[in-house]
Amino acid sequence: MSIQDRRNKYQSQFQPVLNRCKDTVIVYINALLTELFNNSDKALTSFAQKAETNEIQNRFFEAMAMIRNRHGLVEHEFRELLSEGFDKFWHDQPEIDGFSDSNEDTELELVDHESMDVSTALENMISRTVGHHRSQLYALGQRLSVVSGGRSVKHKQIPSGPHHLAHAFSEAIDALGLEARIKVIILALFDKYVLKQLGSIYDDFNNSLKEAGVLPHLRPAIQKSPDAKGGPSADDKEHPEQQQEQTQEELGEELFGSILDMMANRRRTSPEKLAAKEASAKAAGRQPGSAPPATQENLVAALSNIQPAQRSDMIPDVNAPGAGISNIEIDEQFLIRVKHTLAEERHKLYNEVGADRLEAADEDTIDLVGMLFEYMLNDPVLPAVAKALISHLHTPYLKVAIIDRKLLTDSNHEARQLLDSLVEAGSHWIDERNLKRGIYPDMQNVIDRVLKEFSDNVSLFGTLLETFKKRMDEFRRKSDILEKRAQDSIKGREKLNIARQRASQEMRARSFSENLPQPVKEFLEKTWVDKLVFVLLRHPDGEMSEDWKEALRIADEIAWTFEPKDQSEREELEKTLPDLRKSIEEGLASLGGFHQEKSQVLFGLLSNAETASMASEQAMKSVKTSDTVVPISDKAALKAEPSKPVPAPAESTTEQADEEEIPEDEEAMMEKLRKIKFGTWFEIKDSQSGELQKVKLSWLSPLTASCMFVDRAGVQTAIKPLRTLAQEILRGESTILEDSSDPFVERTLHAIRRMLQRSLKTTDDIASELIQDDEDNEGKEVR
Repeated sequence: MSIQDRRNKYQSQFQPVLNRCKDTVIVYINALLTELFNNSDKALTSFAQKAETNEIQNRFFEAMAMIRNRHGLVEHEFRELLSEGFDKFWHDQPEIDGFSDSNEDTELELVDHESMDVSTALENMISRTVGHHRSQLYALGQRLSVVSGGRSVKHKQIPSGPHHLAHAFSEAIDALGLEARIKVIILALFDKYVLKQLGSIYDDFNNSLKEAGVLPHLRPAIQKSPDAKGGPSADDKEHPEQQQEQTQEELGEELFGSILDMMANRRRTSPEKLAAKEASAKAAGRQPGSAPPATQENLVAALSNIQPAQRSDMIPDVNAPGAGISNIEIDEQFLIRVKHTLAEERHKLYNEVGADRLEAADEDTIDLVGMLFEYMLNDPVLPAVAKALISHLHTPYLKVAIIDRKLLTDSNHEARQLLDSLVEAGSHWIDERNLKRGIYPDMQNVIDRVLKEFSDNVSLFGTLLETFKKRMDEFRRKSDILEKRAQDSIKGREKLNIARQRASQEMRARSFSENLPQPVKEFLEKTWVDKLVFVLLRHPDGEMSEDWKEALRIADEIAWTFEPKDQSEREELEKTLPDLRKSIEEGLASLGGFHQEKSQVLFGLLSNAETASMASEQAMKSVKTSDTVVPISDKAALKAEPSKPVPAPAESTTEQADEEEIPEDEEAMMEKLRKIKFGTWFEIKDSQSGELQKVKLSWLSPLTASCMFVDRAGVQTAIKPLRTLAQEILRGESTILEDSSDPFVERTLHAIRRMLQRSLKTTDDIASELIQDDEDNEGKEVR
């Protein structure tokens, strides 16, 4: 097969996936552009107030008016260029000159100099955005290379990539004819409100390709920039996987090293540490610093003496004979006692070895492992019963860290991966209502084996990891299947409701006439609505299909049959009635035999033109009679308070929601929730029991704005309207739980580094950092 044939094959297979991604990108980016232009006046006004002359100030005000009047044109042109980028993906694209795919974190200065080159501003924006999303773009490039039949896809060629978006927007705003200094300001706003919000888009893009089978098991990798000083070596080119692993390990070493440096600074200024060392030396009857440092063998032996051989009696043993545990309540006080137990284990180690004999590196390692487990105990998503169980690994992991320091630097370390896996599994697949049903028994088996079998052989963790990961894969598949079923179910119900609402709308428009006999109205508004719903649900073209048009034509003919007619129209009707009855019967045939019996009254009225005419006249008389029998008192009441037509329930709810003014804080929270990534965990209030439960956002209806939540097993547990959820969050009844897709140890080490950085900063440093954080995060939403 030629290269072109292979590309044509892949284009046929994957173009629908890319088309869906294109639609998602356009909708999402369009919303961000709206926010950009809503804030453009504020930004330009700020610069106008600082203008050196009245003439320059007037140019800013003219630009503001131009943007207000013509931003719709910019948005249209930008959408066209976005769509064009996706369409051109299937052809070889030359790289655009002047763009450097550098990973330098160059900061964009706005308009310090009037002559700032727009292309320089673009390069800086693109470079910074590529750096922020390098791992996502790397994965996307790899997958798109497969989709394009093997052609290497670089950052510059990724549709909706930073290069594509920035240049498309720059070209789109050229239509405004802005001078360079003002265009740079608008580009800076694009950087702030669009380019810095792209994380979820690239995640969705990658996930869509993974679900389509494109490199589903691609491991995330941090690549060295090809433009980095010195460039890649020949060996790196031959072994890219090894290069990626080395880079990850180097980053781990760098992170670990920076933490140790800060811990050393903190230790030098800690009077508690100095006092503890002096007290330890005094208790042993020696001068501080006179005893030889503790060796690794000393520490391992001491830890072996401290390490418990079994779990605490307070923790349920679901594998015990006759165990009937269905639930366990672990309160905050219990977790506080667990924290005290972890601290006591470290103190026992200090006492057994001698705090004054500990080398600085060993002391920091012990403290760092303790911090890891304390962060685990503070995890908002992990159930309390899982925290209590995993805490038993504190001392064994102290021992591992002493034996092999790579535990804290190498993300591929098997003991580290096992701890990551236990936290992940506990967060997702523990059934707190019945611990025997979820993955808790498997976690218990792992921890029991570590406590009983681990002495100094770290290879045990690799054996346990292999077995436990298989169990995780089984639970992941099961929960994914259940969650997919729940999504399909609610999507099906929503699609049915929308189809029924649309069909009812069409039939009400045809059944309002007073000439229609009641059986005919009932047929159109009930029986024929089912026919229209059937068409919308079964036909891929929906309202554009010939079946839909034919069904509406038949409804129009039925309604016309009972309108007043002259003699010639009656003769025409007499000729067409047999075809109409046949069309109705054929239309009902697709619904089965349920409706034929109910439709016999209608067929009787359609037997001939005279019968239809008589039925219509009778309907008119009934309407007039009902009007004349209204008592005077009732008429007066009606006159005093005119009646209003009652819309359909679904429509009335929508109209009320549209008409009702929503408070700003609720509107802001609803907008934040709309952008939250599926898979985010919440703690919400159960509508029946009032108890708090941890649930995962599985789906948000784009049409009815209803949020569907699933439990840890993937089973649907709650559906909440978006506004109700926003109100509960604002009242503090529900909470968005901060959860990260990064492995537990990695995200905890980063959190520890941030904590140490803050602890060593002055008050002015912290205030400056907080201000910078606000500026960086302004306009961002939780993803």
